[in-house]
Amino acid sequence: SAEQAANADAGILFDRIGLLPQRQAKSRRNPMNRPVREIGVRIETGKILRIFSNDLTAPAEEIAALYKRRWAIELFFRWVKQTLKIRHFLGNSENAVRIQVAVALIAYLLLQMAKADQATVTSPLAFARLVRTNLMHRKRIDRLLKTKPQPPGNPRQMSLQW
Repeated sequence: SAEQAANADAGILFDRIGLLPQRQAKSRRNPMNRPVREIGVRIETGKILRIFSNDLTAPAEEIAALYKRRWAIELFFRWVKQTLKIRHFLGNSENAVRIQVAVALIAYLLLQMAKADQATVTSPLAFARLVRTNLMHRKRIDRLLKTKPQPPGNPRQMSLQW
């Protein structure tokens, strides 16, 4: 049928309605006693993803597309937490989250550009730490690792090496 052909194009392997078991574990009763829908989707990697939903009327392609978009959002926030080092958002509004992500992204890109401009420090983490410790010093990036030369000592004065 035309519906099965559309499902095959979307990667839908199966679409079935059933009931979950009455008990999920030894002492836990199943809170979901209504029919649920299981949709099997083959993703780009070739793996089969099983999606459970309580929406019995929406087309399988629509439910699969919703989960695909949701997964993309999950991956984006995982990247934000790991790469931009945002552990929690300072505000709850959409504008506050957008501004915080934009500022963190700008800082990340500036740091990457500065790291690419130098060859002394190869580790991104070491470079970020170096910039963080010297953030308020007005030094060129290539001179961050160089120590100040010791003033010439008086040959007539005794000096101690620590």
